[in-house]
Amino acid sequence: MTIRVEEVDVEVTSVQDWLSSLAYWVSQIGSPPLTGAAAAALIGYVLATNSAWQWAGFYVLSTILLPCAYIIWLVRSGQVSDFHLPIREERIRPLLFSLATALVAWGIFHHAAAPSPLKMLASINGIQAIIFFFITIRWKISLHCAAAAILAQLALVFLGIFALPLTVSVPLIAWSRVYLRRHTLAQTVAGACLGVAIVTPALFLYA
Repeated sequence: MTIRVEEVDVEVTSVQDWLSSLAYWVSQIGSPPLTGAAAAALIGYVLATNSAWQWAGFYVLSTILLPCAYIIWLVRSGQVSDFHLPIREERIRPLLFSLATALVAWGIFHHAAAPSPLKMLASINGIQAIIFFFITIRWKISLHCAAAAILAQLALVFLGIFALPLTVSVPLIAWSRVYLRRHTLAQTVAGACLGVAIVTPALFLYA
């Protein structure tokens, strides 16, 4: 009997380890920087011009790589605990930095010959940064789920039914964030809903 109980405990532990590993990698792959870069790459792919790819590259550099570099500096200097900013108060400065880069990129995109879909993406990023900054002052909301929802909706618009499998990523990423105890279910649902609420009017505005 004792041996059987120990075997069950080992099996349960193995399943828990597997789920923890799965949740970790889903969270890593579904992080906002990667989903944001994927959104820019999606638009570059759909437009399929050298100019579009150059603008997409500038978008990734200015609104994703620069904020990521800032967060890495904060982590290495001991000012924040983790790249994914699990503590709400630690998100304030990175969000302000992201907001600044988003607004600069938005201004450049709208005063230059950037393709309309990339102007839309810059607008979405700027609006998202503003809204998330003010929410984060009082509450913690899932940036992962918001970014995943935005990418999924953009993919559905540009790729149609071929993008349907990508919609599964939204609840999967939400599960990973809850499983890892980085967010509550309400925070992930709110993030996904806010992402949809931001991108939907932008799609009509830039149609």
